Amino acid sequence: MLRIENLKKKLAYFTLEINELEINKNDYFVVLGLSGSGKTTLLEIIAGFRKPDSGKIYLNGEEITNKPISERKVVLCHGKYLFPHLSVKDNIGIGIKDKKLREQKVREISKLLCIEHLLNRMPNTLSGGEQQRVALARALVVEPEVILLDEPLNALDRLTHENLILELKKIYENSNLTFIHVTHDFIEAIALAKRMAIIRNGKIEQCGDVEEIINNPKNEFVARFVGYKNFLKGTVKEENGNYIFEGDIAIHLDKPYKCGDAILAIRPEDIMLVGDNGCRYHYKKDNLFDAKVVEVYPLSLSTVRAILEVDGVQLTCEVIRSKANRMGLRRGMKVKISISSSVIIRK
Repeated sequence: MLRIENLKKKLAYFTLEINELEINKNDYFVVLGLSGSGKTTLLEIIAGFRKPDSGKIYLNGEEITNKPISERKVVLCHGKYLFPHLSVKDNIGIGIKDKKLREQKVREISKLLCIEHLLNRMPNTLSGGEQQRVALARALVVEPEVILLDEPLNALDRLTHENLILELKKIYENSNLTFIHVTHDFIEAIALAKRMAIIRNGKIEQCGDVEEIINNPKNEFVARFVGYKNFLKGTVKEENGNYIFEGDIAIHLDKPYKCGDAILAIRPEDIMLVGDNGCRYHYKKDNLFDAKVVEVYPLSLSTVRAILEVDGVQLTCEVIRSKANRMGLRRGMKVKISISSSVIIRK
């Protein structure tokens, strides 16, 4: 539906350079990257607020690179772009000329997003979450084909953040719209995305289905961004049809890899603690190790992070808090661990 070809835009510290990007109709596509990586600039170019130095943008086969903003059927949505001198009601309805239709649509969309009580307020009296809802309402009411969301859940309290994720999912699932959502938050990305792209310094590092990127990160940067915490240097070897990673510790791999120097990456939740009472889950006996707990601290209301030492190597794992309490997990404790999954990344 949306295709970008050979796009370049020189910025202060790097050049945004998208050689090829295709986003499908009715996709929820997330662009994930650090602050200052070019995410917002990409949205502004797609929306028409910035002009690229070169390259082309197509929507449904029609080139829109130089089309006026009002003719693109693309809406950029962000709370900071509300008109400060207009009420919420007027902000939402500004794109609809017919007064009767405007009243009807504003009423319908404000009811859907639970902002009916805000219609007579001014933007500067709204909370961050309320501003995001109003911006989303203004985008939806003009019935675009593509909605661009620029960090829509940034700087919100946890409860508002969770509620807006649910609202976005509901709106997306009940519409025929294409969403392009930029964020630096991986948890937010996996909660919403069908497909995603990881961007760094203006270039896309990897693009694909969410599960594909999580299970097969292209490089260490992507792996770190999607939640891998443990990285070991070593060599992949093949022995009688079995593939083994040999580094400071040896790991049996669950699928074939090209032999040679590599980095092995492990997600913290894929390191399972096996206490004296055994493990309730299946674990790979080939990848069972003795470990010492170096540090333990809460990560969230439901999880605990443990730093472990195995043969002089420190590994980070995450444990359900109830299990950590049941095991009496503490600093200096000796445990067994099972590494249930890992991936190989080329150097």
